[in-house]
Amino acid sequence: MSTRGRTFFRRLDIRFPWLKLVVVCLIGTLAILDLLDLTISRVTDSTMRARLAPMSQHVRIRRDYSGKKLVALTFDDGPSADTTPRLLDILFEKDVPATFFMLGSRARNNPDIVKRAEREYHDVASHTMYHQNLIRISTAAAEADVAEAKSVFNNILGHVPELTRPPYGNINNNVRDIIGTPMILWSVDPADWKNQDPSTILTVIKSQLHDGAIILMHDIYPISVDAVPAIIDSLRSDGYEFVTVPELAKARQIKLVSGTTYYNFRP
Repeated sequence: MSTRGRTFFRRLDIRFPWLKLVVVCLIGTLAILDLLDLTISRVTDSTMRARLAPMSQHVRIRRDYSGKKLVALTFDDGPSADTTPRLLDILFEKDVPATFFMLGSRARNNPDIVKRAEREYHDVASHTMYHQNLIRISTAAAEADVAEAKSVFNNILGHVPELTRPPYGNINNNVRDIIGTPMILWSVDPADWKNQDPSTILTVIKSQLHDGAIILMHDIYPISVDAVPAIIDSLRSDGYEFVTVPELAKARQIKLVSGTTYYNFRP
C-alpha cells in the first residue's frame, strides 16, 4: 500500500474507530463468498452434477410425437435399494422416461427412491401393497391392500398414483371396482424374471415389439437392469421413442378411464 493510502486509513482509524471493524468484516465476507463460489464451481461428482443439472431436458409434454413410433418401458415390483437407483442412473443418462409400478410395501421402505423417480419425470404408479392375487382374496382384504398402498404413496409423494397394474395381471369386475383407476397391463413380455440374460431379453422384446407397445420388465433383477442400455439403444436405432404410459395414451388421443384395462396404444 502507498504512503498516501496508509495515511488515509490512519486518519479514518482516529476519527471513526468503528469503521475499521466494518471494513475488516466486509473484506472477510467477500473472501468467504469467493471461496464458496470456487468450491461450488469445482464440484466434479457425477451424481451431484446430475442433481444440479437443469431438468428441462426430461420434460416430455413439450415434445411432438405425432407420426412417430412410440414405446413405453414399465418396471414392476420395485423399488429396490440394490437395483432401482442404478436403473434410474441409466434412464437419466439416456434421457428415457419410464413408468414404475411400485409395490407399496417396497415404496414405504425406500421413499427417497420413489421421490427421485418422480422428480426425474418418470411416472410412479401402483402395483398394490403386497402383490397379492386380488381375485383370490376376500373383497375386504383386497380393499385393504389397495387402500394401504394409496396411503403409502400419498404420504411419500403428496398424491396417490393415477394408474394401477394388478398383480399377475389378474382382473375381474370386483377388482375393477376396488382399484378405481385405469389399469395398465402389457403387450410385450420378455419374461425377464425367467430369462435372466440381457441378450435373450432384448431378442424377445424385439420379436414382440410394435408401435404403441407397453413393455413389461422388473427393476428388482440385476440382469434386467443390465439389459436396459442395449434395449434403449436397439429400439432407438429402429426408430422408436420412449414415453411414459400417460404420455403414450395422450399421444394416441386416448383418455384413460377408471376401471378400464389397457394393454397397448397402437396407432
